[in-house]
Amino acid sequence: MRQNDKQLPSVVRPWLKHYSEATLKTVIPSCTLYDYLLECNQDYPDDVAILYQTVKVTYASLFLEIDRCARSLSALGVRRNDIVTLALPSIPEVLYLVFALNRIGAVANMIHPLASAEDTCHYLNEVGSKYFFMFTGTYAIMQHHLGRTHVEKAVVVSPAQALSPVIRWLYDMKNRKERVKDSASVMTWTTFIRRGQGADLPPSQRADGDWAIISHTGGTTGQPKGCVATNSNILANIFVQIADRPHQRQECMMATLPPFINYSLVNAMIEPLFCGFKTLLIPRYEPQKFVEYVNRYKVNHVYSIPSYWTALLSIPHIEDNDFSRFGFLVSGGEKLEVAVEREVNRIVRAGGSPVDLIKGTGMTEMVSGATATYPWCNPEGSVGIPGFMTNCRVEDVNTGEELSYNEEGELCFAGPTIMPGYYNNPEATEDIIKTDADGTRWLHTGDVGYITEDGVVFITGRIKRLIMQKDNNGMVSKIFPERIESIISQMSAIEECCVVGKPHPDRISLPVAYVVLTPGTRQEGGAIAQAVVDWCRDRLPAYMVPVEVHVLDVMPRTDRGKIDYRSLEERSATEK
Repeated sequence: MRQNDKQLPSVVRPWLKHYSEATLKTVIPSCTLYDYLLECNQDYPDDVAILYQTVKVTYASLFLEIDRCARSLSALGVRRNDIVTLALPSIPEVLYLVFALNRIGAVANMIHPLASAEDTCHYLNEVGSKYFFMFTGTYAIMQHHLGRTHVEKAVVVSPAQALSPVIRWLYDMKNRKERVKDSASVMTWTTFIRRGQGADLPPSQRADGDWAIISHTGGTTGQPKGCVATNSNILANIFVQIADRPHQRQECMMATLPPFINYSLVNAMIEPLFCGFKTLLIPRYEPQKFVEYVNRYKVNHVYSIPSYWTALLSIPHIEDNDFSRFGFLVSGGEKLEVAVEREVNRIVRAGGSPVDLIKGTGMTEMVSGATATYPWCNPEGSVGIPGFMTNCRVEDVNTGEELSYNEEGELCFAGPTIMPGYYNNPEATEDIIKTDADGTRWLHTGDVGYITEDGVVFITGRIKRLIMQKDNNGMVSKIFPERIESIISQMSAIEECCVVGKPHPDRISLPVAYVVLTPGTRQEGGAIAQAVVDWCRDRLPAYMVPVEVHVLDVMPRTDRGKIDYRSLEERSATEK
C-alpha cells in the first residue's frame, strides 16, 4: 500500500478471480516451439493441420515438410542462432520455415513482403541476414537490390508452390515478370528443397529461452525496431490467449492477417496448431468474402481487426447464415468502436453464434495480446482483463507513481511474455521497459486508461499515435506518424508538421499532413503540398506518403503547449 493507503491493482491483481483454478495452476512447458508442436500432435498424424485453397496438409505431412525444410536449411548453411529473414504471405511454406528454423535453433526475422526496397534492405542489414526467403512479389521489388544487403543465398517461393503442378504452371504463366531463374545466389523453393535431399537432419535444439522470432514495430518513437521473442515468450502468450476458452481438436481457425504480424503468426497460425486445429491460410484475405470462407472451410475461430469486422455490416443478408459453430472471434490491433461491436454481435448472434466478439489490447513487444474479454467478464467499451500470468499497473504519466483503481494514467504490463528487448537497440529497450525496485520489468504501452476494482481494463486514449492502413493487396501496415513528420520537418520550407490518420472505408486510414510554413515562405498551398508529397516519395515507402497536405497559419495546441493532434484527427475526418 502507498502512504495514502489506496489499493494498488498490481498488488491485489483482482482479475485473477475471473480465471479457473486449473488455469491458475498452469505451468508453461520449457521447450522450443517445434518440440511443443511435436508433443501436441505426434499421436494424431492423420488430423488436418493446414488448409490452403484446395490443399489439406495433415500433421504427418507437416512434420515431414518441416524436416525436409530443416535439412535444406542445413545444406544451405544455416546454423544455430543465425537470423533468417522471411518476407512471405500466408502460405504453408511460411510455417514450414518458422518451425524448421526453430527446430535447428535459428531465428525467423519476419518482415512485410511488400515493403519498399529501401525498407527491406534496412531490415536485412539490421540483423545481418545472409539468408532471405521471399515470395515472388517481394522478388519483383528486390531482385535488383540484393547486392545492397548481406544476403548470400535467397530463395523465392511462389504462392502456388503448395498447389498442383497445373495451378503452379498457370500462376507462372500469369506472373512471368516474377519468374525466377536459379543462380549462384538466388534459387526457387523447389531447388532449395532438392538440394537438401540426403543431408543430415540437424538435432532438435532444446532451449526455451532462445530467440525464436523477430517482428518489427515502430515502437513509441516511430523508428522501425525489431522485437525479439523467445520460445518461452511465445508459449506463455499462447497459454494466456487460450486460457479458459473451450476448444476441441480439428476445429478450424481462420488467419485473416499476414504472418509478419505477431498477432497473426503466433495467435492465428501457431496457436491453432498447438491446439490440434486446422489452420486456414489465406494469402490475400478479402473481408467481403467472410461468409464464403466460413461456409467453405467450416470456420470456428477467427483472429481479425476492427476494419474487417466492420466489413460484415455491409454484407447483404449476412444474418441468414449459420454461425452456430463459432467458438472465439477476436478483434485486436486497434480500438473497436462500441457501435460496431454491438452490430457485429447482433449479426453473429442472429446466425446462431453462441459467442460475442472478444476484445483486447497488446503490443508486439509482449508478443501480442495482454488483455482479453470473456463471456462472464465483458463490460461494454472495455478491453477485458489482463492474462492470468500478466500483471498490470497504471502509472501517473508525469511522476511514474502507480495509481489506484479508476485513476487514469499510462497502462504498463509485466510478465513472461515481455520481450528481452529490441534487436541491437538497448537505448530504445530502456525507454520502453523500466525495471522497478523489486526487479520486475514493466512494459510502458503508451496507452492511457484505467483498471476497475473488478480488474477490468479500459483504454481512454494514446500517448503514442498509430495509423493502421490496408493497401490494395490486402496487406495491413502500421504507420507511425512521427516517422513521416521527421522526414517532412527536414524541408526548409516547413516550420512545423503533424501527421494524422484520415478514415477510409476500404483502406482503414490514410496519412494526412498538416504543416506550418517557415516565416517568409510564400503561401503557395498547391505547390507546397506537391513538394511535400514528392519529398516523401523519395524518402518513405509508398504507403507512408501523405495523401493530403494542408497548410495552416498556426498549429493547434493543447493547454500544455503541445500540438493538439486529436483536433487535427477530428478535422481530417470531416474534410473532403
